[in-house]
Amino acid sequence: MSIAVEQALISPRYLASPGDPAWVTAALHAGAGWSHGHDPLMPRVVLTSPDQKSMLRLEPRLNEPWWRLSHRDGRTGSVWSAAFDGGTPVELIAAVTDALTDPGYDARAITAPYQPLWQAGWDSIHNGAFRSPDGRVRGERHSVSGSSNWRITASVDEDDPVWHAWFAGATPRVLVAAFMRALSDPEPVLRTREQTVGLSRRRITLHWQEQPAERVARALPERIEHLAARRAITPAPPAPPPASPPAPRRTS
Repeated sequence: MSIAVEQALISPRYLASPGDPAWVTAALHAGAGWSHGHDPLMPRVVLTSPDQKSMLRLEPRLNEPWWRLSHRDGRTGSVWSAAFDGGTPVELIAAVTDALTDPGYDARAITAPYQPLWQAGWDSIHNGAFRSPDGRVRGERHSVSGSSNWRITASVDEDDPVWHAWFAGATPRVLVAAFMRALSDPEPVLRTREQTVGLSRRRITLHWQEQPAERVARALPERIEHLAARRAITPAPPAPPPASPPAPRRTS
């Protein structure tokens, strides 16, 4: 006889609880090959990409973002960062890290970050601002020295923010778009009963369902296996440029 456990399906996902940080951290380490330091005396996680250009730091701090993703490429001069409050659902952060670690990732890809929002029926206000149909999420974009800085806020009420997210510097638009796509996804997210403690029920829809305990336990390992398999697939190298025609021979 299989054992069943209760799972909460919560929508909209941006007002769900944070969820399990391992959805991001364990996936980056075991699935994407990011290395981690080990300091048993500090409540933090620091993960570094294989090329040493990107770093994710998870560190609980009062009145500051818990998650900080940074990138620095000395060869190209590319510098950017993203930050997320501790209340940010892990599915939204994972959308960014999954896009960054995709073998086909292209930082120069021409992507419209607003496109996923428009497709989901979100409102574009003016000057780069946007909001969700229920008004619980608001975002704004500011251009500074040719770079776009983004700030997104989710709130239960106008003066009761649940979390903030920031993208600063030359954050590739493909990463911002990945966050927007996950943010506006209408699919509910799953949470355990413990993860719903303290969750405001005024603005969300929550349904309980029973799931086999084995399936619940396999969710994270399957995610890691998927990312590891994706990493093992080496994208085909770009085709070489066509050869130049031979120079005409000179005759005397």
